[in-house]
Amino acid sequence: MQIIGILCALSAALFWASAVIMFKKSGEVLSPTALNLFKGVVTLLLLIPTLWLTGTPLFPDQPVGEWLLFGLSGFMGITLADNFFFMALKRLGAGLWAVVDCLYLPFIILLSAVFLDEQIGLKGMLGAALVIVAIGAGSYSGGSTKCSQRDFVGGLFWGTLAVSLLAGSIIMVKPLLETTSILWASYVRLLAGVAGLLVLAVIQPERKRTLSVLLPSQAWKIALPASVVGNYLAMIAWLAGFKYTLVSVAAILNQLSTIFTFILAAVFLKEPVTLPRLIAILLAVAGALLAAGAT
Repeated sequence: MQIIGILCALSAALFWASAVIMFKKSGEVLSPTALNLFKGVVTLLLLIPTLWLTGTPLFPDQPVGEWLLFGLSGFMGITLADNFFFMALKRLGAGLWAVVDCLYLPFIILLSAVFLDEQIGLKGMLGAALVIVAIGAGSYSGGSTKCSQRDFVGGLFWGTLAVSLLAGSIIMVKPLLETTSILWASYVRLLAGVAGLLVLAVIQPERKRTLSVLLPSQAWKIALPASVVGNYLAMIAWLAGFKYTLVSVAAILNQLSTIFTFILAAVFLKEPVTLPRLIAILLAVAGALLAAGAT
């Protein structure tokens, strides 16, 4: 089962990296709440028939406590964390966001050690350190990133909140994932997340503009495929990774999404491949192999 978890965690990183490039473009015309709501609704519309086709009941006889815990996880990880992510991405851009996203790994390792008593050993810690160093090297912009001090401070604040809430949202349900269907867990988290987003959309002054994202528009050309890849596929693979391997190892492999983003940006956006980014890729691969070998 460990190899399944490793492959799923790697897949989640690749799916998310592919979507980040598309989400960045969508974020130029859509507000964070509108974009988050759109991807949540799209994923929900895909998940419901997926559960039906796989014979997974939408409303199984699960304890109320499990419904509430997965629901809280969805509210934290989708309604709040994803909104804060889009807010940070809009202010920082992809390069600086990648640096802030490095906090994801330390948060996961710390919380899993405190609440789940997980220990990944020296090899796992070395793998984590290599991935963090790799991301720092790959994110180096040489002072070319245009970001005002206000945007940097705001982006750092929202980004840190996003990463910490995302880490907490998976740690709190890790024990339940051992005996729970990944599809059902995704469904409940998404239900709660979309419900929270609808409330946010309604109470906002620009509610009409936010809710109009659900009507066909030019923005769908990028936002729709980004939602399918970056939310539907990535979320299922992300949860499966945490289900079948250690939380810390899955998080280390998830962090490779930044490296994948660099590669995809070079291929599809024609961004220059610099020496720091090449070094980052090599370090990240070495770290991932060490982390995988720590299980």
